[in-house]
Amino acid sequence: MATNDADDHGGGHTVSIEIDPGADIAAVLGTIADLNVDGARIRDISDEERSTVSIDPEELTAVQRRTLLRAVEAGYYSDPREATLTDLAAEFDVSKSAVSQRLHGAEATIVRRVVEEIAREESSDSTDEFDRRE
Repeated sequence: MATNDADDHGGGHTVSIEIDPGADIAAVLGTIADLNVDGARIRDISDEERSTVSIDPEELTAVQRRTLLRAVEAGYYSDPREATLTDLAAEFDVSKSAVSQRLHGAEATIVRRVVEEIAREESSDSTDEFDRRE
């Protein structure tokens, strides 16, 4: 999975590589380092499981994507908030209600995907726990 990670290193990309538990991590990382690709580096190594949720942008409507992207860029989701629904409504020349509905629709899709993943992981964890008892 490659994601734009501009805040951390000036517009670069982050690539997550999942290594099987039985694999020799040092050998894998050594092989990657031996590639000696300019501009590529290993930045973070973690052996703890991280939950990831993939959301296909196509799950959102084009209007939801544009509104969500602009809301993030403008600071609507910053703490403290740097933009309001009124600000976004003025930019899109629509009502505050319309902006709110667009964001709510996008948020609902994203939250549903996260909850589905949580439920899947918890179901998997409880299955693992059941298997250990047998």
